[in-house]
Amino acid sequence: MWILPSRSRPHNLLRLIDAWGRTGASTPVELCLDFNDPCLRQYLAIPPPSEWSVVTGERGGLSKVYNDAFARYPEESWYGFIADDVVPLTADWDIKLIETAGRDGMAVPAGGHDPSGAPHFVLGGDLVRSMGWLCLPGLDRLYIDTIWQEIATARGVLRRVPDVILEHRHFSNRKALIDETYLKKHKVQDKLIYDNWRQNGNLS
Repeated sequence: MWILPSRSRPHNLLRLIDAWGRTGASTPVELCLDFNDPCLRQYLAIPPPSEWSVVTGERGGLSKVYNDAFARYPEESWYGFIADDVVPLTADWDIKLIETAGRDGMAVPAGGHDPSGAPHFVLGGDLVRSMGWLCLPGLDRLYIDTIWQEIATARGVLRRVPDVILEHRHFSNRKALIDETYLKKHKVQDKLIYDNWRQNGNLS
């Protein structure tokens, strides 16, 4: 299933839902909203696609959002990371990424704001369960994709899919305005957690 955290961007969600329909996406999504989001009423007024479910919880870092979803669905065959500032452009992109990831790999599309990065991707369920978490616990928002890319590279299961494009409309590539959701309020803490994991973590 895709895990989609969103905060204070119902306009982005509408755009993503439109792209979802135009590209023929058909796989399940869990949309994760915050109880204290000032835009919650606008979100709840948006009819989600039939494959989507909505969960509303306490505001927390992204690692908590992802790991709470993993706790709810620990036996999925795959897990997808997608954000509300993404616009899929390729027909059947979701199935292509899921099939490429398989149960043990990481499938990375084109279209990220950083060509060397992997902000939106699919992980095989067995790969996730081998680590015991969907996101390194404690992180707020940084290094999530970096860590999975390092794990997948070390195991020889990083699979890039250049013919699948998920355009990342991010402020760094001038395709979005910077807003509060983009602010990296815990970047020092995230860097410390990442560095400690990198020195002591199990990549393979």
